[in-house]
Amino acid sequence: MELKEGGKLSEDWWDIPMLKGNSREWIGYPTQKPIALLERIIKMASSVDDIILDPFVGGGTTIAAAEKLNRNWLGIDQSVQAVKVTELRLQAASDLLSNSYTVQLHKYDYDTLRYKDAFEFETWIVGQFGGIGNVKQRGDFGLDGRTQDNTPIQVKRSDSIGRNVVDNFLSAVQRYDKNLFERNKNGKKPVGYIIAFSFGRGAIEEVSRLNTEEDTIIKLVRVEEIIPIAVKPALGVQVNELSKNEKGERQIEFIAVGESPVGIEFYSWDFNYDETKRFKPQILLDKNGKQEYNFKAGSHIIAVKVVDNDGLENIEVIKLKINGVVERTNLFC
Repeated sequence: MELKEGGKLSEDWWDIPMLKGNSREWIGYPTQKPIALLERIIKMASSVDDIILDPFVGGGTTIAAAEKLNRNWLGIDQSVQAVKVTELRLQAASDLLSNSYTVQLHKYDYDTLRYKDAFEFETWIVGQFGGIGNVKQRGDFGLDGRTQDNTPIQVKRSDSIGRNVVDNFLSAVQRYDKNLFERNKNGKKPVGYIIAFSFGRGAIEEVSRLNTEEDTIIKLVRVEEIIPIAVKPALGVQVNELSKNEKGERQIEFIAVGESPVGIEFYSWDFNYDETKRFKPQILLDKNGKQEYNFKAGSHIIAVKVVDNDGLENIEVIKLKINGVVERTNLFC
């Protein structure tokens, strides 16, 4: 190999310092690697918009580096802690230009699913069911998707669906594709699927009547038959004043207590929480739920998240006013 004048071959070693507990990028994950190491590997082995696969996510350094370097990425780990730490790490580094991503867990909590954006939920649950979501939302007869063989799917982000939904759905699937309806009916196949959180007695009885009296099968599918649903953990926070100085600054102790049938995995803390933006933790991985922080006089908003062993989370937001005395002005979830 010829070198240009003044050039130098790269060394056969990389001078990248090990991470220490006082490093700014240290998050407390036991196997965490320096982000400079992963950035160098990714730059060397890929180009912008390539896909980076990390099947053992751990502390999320590879994913964080790939995101920073404008690579697409896919991360996998059997550990709930690894997945959630990686998600929170991405949140902490996010801004208005950050790309969107999805986190797929083995369980989902009812509140998050039940009250999320309706169209987003429809598209997502149809996909989880193995179907194709309706992206047009116009001229669709009120249908929200279809199976791979084009059988209609309707999604109701509700509980105790009544008979009127079944009646309207039957009319819609007949108008949607009459030939398909007749073909499914004659073949003893479902003419359509209704997905909801639960179904009332009227809907169940009408589906049964259609099956026995009109040879028409409509399948009622509960969300929990598609994906497992659990209850998110409970969370409470105790606030104690530890000390104060002549400048009016206060040292405050926070003790978070989470409860979950499956056990608590960890806590994360955002001491500068902005209610209009994402949760951006300064303390990402706290196993004990106990933190101390110094505050100047004024109003402060603090948020703590708890993550349980199923990967479900809850958040509590604390508003503190420090002006001569420490006043906890609000507390909400």
